[in-house]
Amino acid sequence: MKNQSALVPILQSRIDAEKVTLWTANSNQPPLRAIWIKNGSGLTLDSGTFNIIDGGTFAGEGLLQTVHPDERRLLSFAADTAVRVTSQSDFKNQPVSRIRLTRGLMFITREQRSKVTYSIRNADTAARQVVIEHPVRDGWKLTPEAKPEETSATHHRFRVAVDPGKTSELAVEEFHPEETQVVLTDLTGDQVQALVVENRVTPELQDAFRRVLDQKNKIAGLQTQTGMRRQELDAINRDQGRIRENMKALKGSAEEKDLVQRYTRQLNSQEDRLSALNKEIADLQGQESHEQQKLEAMVQQIAIDQKF
Repeated sequence: MKNQSALVPILQSRIDAEKVTLWTANSNQPPLRAIWIKNGSGLTLDSGTFNIIDGGTFAGEGLLQTVHPDERRLLSFAADTAVRVTSQSDFKNQPVSRIRLTRGLMFITREQRSKVTYSIRNADTAARQVVIEHPVRDGWKLTPEAKPEETSATHHRFRVAVDPGKTSELAVEEFHPEETQVVLTDLTGDQVQALVVENRVTPELQDAFRRVLDQKNKIAGLQTQTGMRRQELDAINRDQGRIRENMKALKGSAEEKDLVQRYTRQLNSQEDRLSALNKEIADLQGQESHEQQKLEAMVQQIAIDQKF
């Protein structure tokens, strides 16, 4: 605007800068020409636009966010049409890597593995230093073989040198420990068998599983006996209801006396059986409670930490 002035900061310091090609996975953007700078000026570089002059020729422009002293920053300024990047993903579950029994619980750890292979093609006559930005995922860790140049809050940055007219590959492998929890008093034979199939049951684990399942089978046997007696009790109650209805229907009939006597004897016999059944059920429930307490105490004492 006319008759107005502005203060424009001018920095007279050298800043380390390297020409690279930047490609960000999952961004749906083509590879970009960029410079990788480190602010060694000791001053803060304010945000704004910037232009790149390469060999006396305008190469592109971009936006600069604030760069603090000693901070590194990738600044893209133009598309790099000579570089093409493709990726291929492979995902698989690894066998169980750890079984831990403690305080009545079983923790089973297995790893998920993810491998992404990046293929970088350089169609130019000059070599390229390509920076691949691989996303950081919550809970996932890089394997020791994957060595990024640097890592930000959102991306791992890998450097790949690609000769003119050549294709280079970068493999990035990650793992994600996944832990499942099983209450030992709820342990089933199928769960143990699944671990046997994976060859993850050591003699120590086998003994612990056997003791738990044997105790659970004992409790299940008592529950079965209780259930059978409850079924018999219910059947007798239904039969008594039928008998009493029949006795009501006999009133005033010629057979009333004889049949009432017979029904009464039958009801008395059934009452004796009901009394016995109720006592047996109470005894079985007491045994079940005792065995359940033994199971609870048993699983609390088991402490095994097996790594594979």
